[in-house]
Amino acid sequence: MKNAWTTKRNFILLGLIVSVLFFQSCTVGHGKYKWVKESGNQVLYYGADRIGLLKSANEADLKISDQISEVSDGLFRVVRTVRNAGSEEIKDLRLTLDFVHVSPPSWVMIPSVSYNGNEWGRGLEPKGFQKDGTWWSFSYTRTPIPGVTYSEGDQWAVAWWGELDEQNRPFSCSLMPEEAEVTHSLIWPEEEMPLSYSNRDEYVPGFKRDLALNPGETITLTAMLSVTQVLPDHTAIQTFLDQAWNQIPHPEIPVREPAEIWDLAVRFIKESLWAEEDIFKGFSIGLWLRDGGWIQRPGWKYEIGWAGQNASMANSLLENYLRSGDQESLQMGLACLDSWANHASLPNGLIRTHFDYIIGIEKGEEVLDACNLGDAAYDLLTAWELAGKCGMERDNYKTVALGICDFMLNDQQPSGQYGKGWSKDGTCLYRDGTIGAFVIPAMLSAYRVTGDNAYLASAKRAYDFYYEDFTSNGYTSAGALDTWCIDKESSLPMLRSALMLYDLTSDKTYLDKAEKSSWYITTWMWHYSVPFADSTDFGRYGYDTFGGTSVSTQHHHLDAFALMMAADWLKLSELTGNPVWKERALAAWANGNQCVADGKTEYHNVIRPAGSQTEAYYQTYWCGTPGYFADWLVCWMSAFRLEVLRATEDWNALK
Repeated sequence: MKNAWTTKRNFILLGLIVSVLFFQSCTVGHGKYKWVKESGNQVLYYGADRIGLLKSANEADLKISDQISEVSDGLFRVVRTVRNAGSEEIKDLRLTLDFVHVSPPSWVMIPSVSYNGNEWGRGLEPKGFQKDGTWWSFSYTRTPIPGVTYSEGDQWAVAWWGELDEQNRPFSCSLMPEEAEVTHSLIWPEEEMPLSYSNRDEYVPGFKRDLALNPGETITLTAMLSVTQVLPDHTAIQTFLDQAWNQIPHPEIPVREPAEIWDLAVRFIKESLWAEEDIFKGFSIGLWLRDGGWIQRPGWKYEIGWAGQNASMANSLLENYLRSGDQESLQMGLACLDSWANHASLPNGLIRTHFDYIIGIEKGEEVLDACNLGDAAYDLLTAWELAGKCGMERDNYKTVALGICDFMLNDQQPSGQYGKGWSKDGTCLYRDGTIGAFVIPAMLSAYRVTGDNAYLASAKRAYDFYYEDFTSNGYTSAGALDTWCIDKESSLPMLRSALMLYDLTSDKTYLDKAEKSSWYITTWMWHYSVPFADSTDFGRYGYDTFGGTSVSTQHHHLDAFALMMAADWLKLSELTGNPVWKERALAAWANGNQCVADGKTEYHNVIRPAGSQTEAYYQTYWCGTPGYFADWLVCWMSAFRLEVLRATEDWNALK
């Protein structure tokens, strides 16, 4: 990755016309940005507006100089050179490069780590920006742009992030909001203090790396500063996200041909996931490595949507039959769907979302969650249509799906809010978060197949509720039943529902809302390649972080979830004419198709089944040392790849 960062520096230095700013001003647009030295600090103004200051650094025996260059409108590159001017080695250095946004903060963010302090939710992830009086600091590897922090003040929005040097020297970031100002800090060497968030709701002692300078030795610290005016609904975030996307070079990640991707996913589903137990016929959620071999997970294993994706995978097998004539695909797909439609439906219209309860192997509390219920209704309506194309009438699929939708019509709150989870008797247990938005695509699909305006009206009311909640808070939340935090997964239905509503109504405001949802999603998307040694899993097996997405504020590792949005972003790009959504679609698709097993290659000294892929990639200090991944071969990535291919008419668009 050293070459990629070197290329970036050369591009900036040689490909752009920059002006070095010390005391001079540069005119931008209708106003004027200027840097003025005040009390030893370089202060940034826009006209008469004082935006913030670059804090000076004075250390004994260190000679420090700063250079500020304008890269583009509102984007500056700050280079600090630090040299040991003394006669002895200086040990235990802690160098910071700080920009102080001189405005009371109205909203702040460390993308993928903290959204306005993570006050929403019940998890034990880092809350606020201090722990027992010490400011949190985080490795740059936890953030989707290296060490990025963001703040909105009265008039200006500021983003501040770092660059790796030629040695790929790691660093950290800290965001320090106070009553009248916010300090954005980049820290060398790398540290995580006062604790390191190491697993869900778990911490280990913090750490600080060592940094020393010999006499005459120099270190260069580099930061990017983005400033723009505050916009309603936190829309100003798109400025720094777009700038970073364009400024950081994109690696070329090899991607298999779509037809091969399709075939491998089908193989994994048919050869490794098929299960028959009691009255159940369908698919296991995934494989565990035990005693040198692969077994289907023994518990919590049969799920209709979400991580288990039974209905989606069955639909893809029906589609595979239509494409290839493969009878086994038809038989498996119908058998799975029949199991759920015939045995999981409840008299109140809901469906039991985990078959483990139905066959008596799970005894705990049974909660029917909105993610699964939305997936079930949407996929069963799709299954009804696909079965008809296969020459197999399955009206009960439609009946079960509409039963779920009718329940939601009756349960929906006057505000438009759906629920998060229900008991079998239909009692809503909780409604918090954005998770109810997963029901909206199903309601819109119900309207499409029935023409009943009640479904459309319900979906519109729900979308308005969840969109208002999203824009007011600046985040979505509670996408998974096993967490209760700010996340990226719950933003998927906000994007998809907006596109579906546009298709059904031709109301272009939904396209604007789809873009705003997408910009939020990209605060979770890695804009760069984290460098790793060849000895790590990432180096050995060729995993690149670019295009991956962090899961949530409660889970700080990468996964392939964003590949599910590839078809949506391709469509959004076409409808808006904005090429960035196609670029991000292809980045997510490429990232999500890495390290998919061919059935011949060993991972961790064991051959993985064809089409399988691990769920989590540890790019940061999560579950141990960065650069490694686990051996949990869950099914949802294969299901999502097939869904994207089903939704993309021209597979060349994914190349």
